[in-house]
Amino acid sequence: MPRRKKAVLQDVITRIVYLYENEKKTFKEIEAILRAEGYDISKSSIHRAYKSYAQAAEDYKKIYEETKALIDTLRENPATDVIETMGTMLANHMFKFVKDIQSMEFEDPTELVSALQKLAKTMADLQKIREEREKRALEVLQKGMEEGKVDAEIVRKIQELYGA
Repeated sequence: MPRRKKAVLQDVITRIVYLYENEKKTFKEIEAILRAEGYDISKSSIHRAYKSYAQAAEDYKKIYEETKALIDTLRENPATDVIETMGTMLANHMFKFVKDIQSMEFEDPTELVSALQKLAKTMADLQKIREEREKRALEVLQKGMEEGKVDAEIVRKIQELYGA
């Protein structure tokens, strides 16, 4: 397991962020304040902890913005499309999160494995639903073509597009 940052171990990251962002203290001033409160932490440890916090906050903000844009884009699409897209996005973020196995800090790693298995099963189930929906739609188009309601060329192009 990798070493934890002193600021995280001592659970003072919230205090560091508050002092830096709200009270506009420098990292040197924060070091002096924390040392006066009995914490053995260096200015560089404080700076690294804050930098790590700022990066995490930026990552969360980016994920939020991506998700909001995605929801706005998919608002008029079928629910399975939305769920499938969100599942893919979630899987992508989960894999980014676990790409550096040494940075994982789980009390029970089987929880992560279980979550990934459930996500993979959900994605497979959604793919089956999508395929069934496409098959039904092609059947409706085929029937419409046979009844003369749908142009045969359109049905052929759609069949090419979906590999039917």
